[in-house]
Amino acid sequence: MSHPDVLIVGGGIVGMCCARAMAHRDHEVVVVESGPKTGAASLIAAGMLAPQAESAAEDPMLELAVRARDLYVELAPVLLDEVGIDVGLWTGGIIQVAFTDEELAERKREVAWQRQSGFTAEWLTPDEVRARAPGISGEIQGAAYAPEDGSVDPQALLEAMTKSAESKGVTTIRGEDVTSLLIGAAGIEGVQTTNRSISAGAVVLAAGAWSGRIGGLARPLSVEPIKGQIAALDWPADEPPAIIYGGGGYVIKRGHEAIAGSTMEHVGFDATVTEEGLTWIRRIASDIYPALANAEVRRSWAGLRPQTPDGRPIIGPDPNVPGLWYATGHGRNGILLAGYTGEILAQLFSAEPIEHDLCCINPDRFWHW
Repeated sequence: MSHPDVLIVGGGIVGMCCARAMAHRDHEVVVVESGPKTGAASLIAAGMLAPQAESAAEDPMLELAVRARDLYVELAPVLLDEVGIDVGLWTGGIIQVAFTDEELAERKREVAWQRQSGFTAEWLTPDEVRARAPGISGEIQGAAYAPEDGSVDPQALLEAMTKSAESKGVTTIRGEDVTSLLIGAAGIEGVQTTNRSISAGAVVLAAGAWSGRIGGLARPLSVEPIKGQIAALDWPADEPPAIIYGGGGYVIKRGHEAIAGSTMEHVGFDATVTEEGLTWIRRIASDIYPALANAEVRRSWAGLRPQTPDGRPIIGPDPNVPGLWYATGHGRNGILLAGYTGEILAQLFSAEPIEHDLCCINPDRFWHW
């Protein structure tokens, strides 16, 4: 560990996916993880794999996001074989219900442009929705259905990626904060932690919402926290599993619980759960499934999503500092994009061919002047 090829700042899901992909290519990798932070996104995410359910026409990220979703179909059995952990991959699709005439028209437009763009999308009548989700609200007018969207269990995924990375030789230093990058005349030299300086051939900044707070950055990093509150209620009795979007929120079955969320709040690093947030979540959940109207909130939590000004992540090398790399700013799509972020970064680092145009996520898009 005296001078690893790559030092990754942050041991959340993005950092560990990068570490695993780098180690798979025989790079010596060290991850520095400060330990659980209040609001750290990896530990509180709902785990949606929803590139189509959450996309808009002309979205430059859509092809990348679909590839990221599909990668989990390949990764899930590999991780199960490697480390014996089931990441809870759900491939049963996502239903976006429409309650109003305006939402009805918008959902139909989404199905139309996605099909015209070559993606699998379906329109469901109210009866067809109820065939999949019998307990759905009687107020729905129909739904867009993305049959290839789904979800994973975020905590199981993080545990599996961590164990897989470490089985491939990755060293994880836990309980130390990286306080500053160390940049010299020739480029990155390493990092300073709360305990020591560590030299490295390259540094990957994957510290989520805290990425822009690390000292010694080459330039200001536009990553800010967006709070999302989530609640777990009892899943309605005898209701089959489903992921339903509607009214600006969602309900997903995980185990015996209905995971419902989530808010989008610009409140800095405040990760507290509020009565206002829980009231909003309960309303969304009961609008979708009326049986949830009186369900007890079993657990509630909040996380801080790392958001960029254009809503797209920052992935790739710094344009001016050799050896400095970014894997941050994933917003509400951190779980979706994590596995593919690792592959992209490792491919770029190893000078391998890249499948997609990466202009929409290049770090230098914010720094042209």
